[in-house]
Amino acid sequence: MLDAVIELKHLRLLRELVEHGTLSGAARCLGYSQPAVTQQLQGLERSLGTPLVVRSRSGISLTEAGEVLLRHGRNALSTLSLAEAEVAAVAGLRSGRIRLACFPSAAGTVLPAALADVTARHPGLSFTLTEAEPPEALALLDRGECDVVVAFAYDEDTAPGRPGGAADEVWIPLLRESVHVALARDHPAATSRHIRLGDLRDERWIAGCPKCRGHLVAACAAAGFEPDIAFETDDYVALQGLAAAGLGVALLPDLVLSVVRLDTLDVRRLHPVQTRTVSAVSTPSLLRVPGVRQTIDALHGASETMRLPKVSA
Repeated sequence: MLDAVIELKHLRLLRELVEHGTLSGAARCLGYSQPAVTQQLQGLERSLGTPLVVRSRSGISLTEAGEVLLRHGRNALSTLSLAEAEVAAVAGLRSGRIRLACFPSAAGTVLPAALADVTARHPGLSFTLTEAEPPEALALLDRGECDVVVAFAYDEDTAPGRPGGAADEVWIPLLRESVHVALARDHPAATSRHIRLGDLRDERWIAGCPKCRGHLVAACAAAGFEPDIAFETDDYVALQGLAAAGLGVALLPDLVLSVVRLDTLDVRRLHPVQTRTVSAVSTPSLLRVPGVRQTIDALHGASETMRLPKVSA
């Protein structure tokens, strides 16, 4: 039987080693010196009686034993962070500060109106914002690093969350937005009354964020082809610029078009219509915190009054 003592600092060290790939990178992230990190790692390996990492020219990787420890360690660290967040919320330690994570187009449309409303009614509340797309934003919620996430899910998603997500996520729908096709004004399809994805099978495509790219690939597969993705960018201004210049076609949802819409771009409805749902996401415990509940209510109110752009059919 092992006589080792595994501490939380060891689990955090393994996590950062995998994240950064080097001892120096892990040390910087954890606020330690590199010799201190090396000493921690060597001490843990001695107590366990087995190597946990393999060093090579390309960096550091975990041994099988290291992978096992990290797998269980991630669960332990996630549970601890959630516990700390929920205890702090129940104790009222963060009653006046709500941490938000939101994807860019919602941060530029729904969020400002919601926060203006809630701060006018509850001036004691303050907010922090991390801009992140759904997979990364939901991971922040899992780790107890934010209180409310504004995320989206496409119709084809089998579940609103993602593989490995927390089982106690609560998704509160805010609005449904349509997804349209964007193309240059002189594109032959710009004169078509009805555009189907299958009509664009021979086009070059411009993909957005990783989740949006996944939707594009899935939607094209359902239409019977694999898209030729020529460009990928998270910047929707750049995406529209590329499409307007005739360098490819792209899919754009309503909220993006509400933030910015280039005059040189033609936007058409897809047939059949494609939609995605924008939701506020939190946990049952955090929803008992008045500030969190008030924030989500304000998001819901702002979404109900949101005027989505008109797009040609």
